[in-house]
Order: sequence, then structure tokens, then C-alpha cells
Amino acid sequence: MRIYLLSGAGLSAPSGLPTYRESGGVWDRFSIERYATHEAWLERPEEVIAFFDARRKELKDFAPNEAHRFFAELSNCVHLTQNVDDLCERAGDHPIHLHGLLTQVRCDECRKIWDIGYEAQPRVCHFCGGKSVRPNVILFGETAPAYRHLYTTKADVFIAVGTSGAVIDIADIALHYPVSILIDPVRRKRRTMFGEFEEYLDEYFTYYIQKGAVEAIEDLKTLLKEL
Repeated sequence: MRIYLLSGAGLSAPSGLPTYRESGGVWDRFSIERYATHEAWLERPEEVIAFFDARRKELKDFAPNEAHRFFAELSNCVHLTQNVDDLCERAGDHPIHLHGLLTQVRCDECRKIWDIGYEAQPRVCHFCGGKSVRPNVILFGETAPAYRHLYTTKADVFIAVGTSGAVIDIADIALHYPVSILIDPVRRKRRTMFGEFEEYLDEYFTYYIQKGAVEAIEDLKTLLKEL
């Protein structure tokens, strides 16, 4: 059985890592327009670098949770994540990061990407000596090349965990797979760039586990065994 897992901030939230969009999250404390857009990078690159340096520095204080470890051991699973943290990697997983990875930087001149751990971003490229180094994170207003995997990943079961569907329309993705499972402690209306729908997200899925990522593990184990 092939599994396609799509995860969001709710996967890392049990580790204590601040979410971005939920109430009290990062975007409640910092302006998206000032720190996380392509325009901000062009107009205020030093502020953008400082913002992501701070996020990277605080990341080292958090550890993978039981859900990270469970999904890392799940066989025949392709994992796509919207998260930019490295908690999946530290649990032994190797997901496709749809929005980039906070512990990496890239050079816009030679296109090289490398890991810097939790240190401040270097200003000069280690490979070409260029000065166009930036966080390897997709900013608002930029294209996300890894999105090509959203509808092309082959699987028998689609699992969405820790994502509200506000950025990526998980309801639509669920319709493209024979079996789909939604894991979310909050029952939400379907919400996309076109606005909020009357239907709830779980209505588009075959199964709905109304629990957080960690609390849902035993139910998910049972369900996958039955499938």
C-alpha cells in the first residue's frame, strides 16, 4: 500500500514550535509584508535575513515529537511537508519540503544550496563567492517548484495531518486518491484563496480522525492496518 502524507504546522506544534497561521502564531507577531514577501526581500533584504536568522536560531531548542518519529518509520510513504523546520529530518525522515528548509541557504547566482544548521546566514556564497545568498525558504509572491508533487505523487492512501488547507487545498487533493484520511483536532470549513465554503474539510475525506497529530497515532495505526 502506497501512502502519500501531506503535513503542516500541526505536526510540529506538539513539540512546542510556534505555528505561523494559528492564533498567537508567528504572523500575529510579525508582519508578513515586512519580513516574508518577495518584495520585502528586494527592498529590505537585511531585515528578511535577520528574521529568518532568529527563526533558525530558536529552532535548535525544539525536538521531534512522537508523530515525527511515527511517520519517519512509516513504510512505503512519500512525505510532502509545508513546514520549513528540520524536525522530520531529526526524527529520521526525509520529506519533500514544499516551502523550503530553514536550516539551508541558497545562492541566487550559482544556484547552490547548502546547510548551515542553526547559525546566522553567511553573506558570501561558499561556492562561487557571490553575494546573493538568501534563506532557502519560499517567500510569499514566489513560485514553489516542489508543488509539482502535489498531484503527481502516486499513492493508494492520502493522509493530511496538521494542515488547515488554507494554503494548499487538501480537499481537492483528497478527491484524487482512492482513500483519504484527515487528521485535525479542529473541524474546519473548507477555505481556499477563493474564500470559505459551506462544506467542512472532513466531508471531502474518506476518514476523519478528530485529534492532534500525536494523539491520532493509535487510531491511524488501527485504520492503516484495516486498510
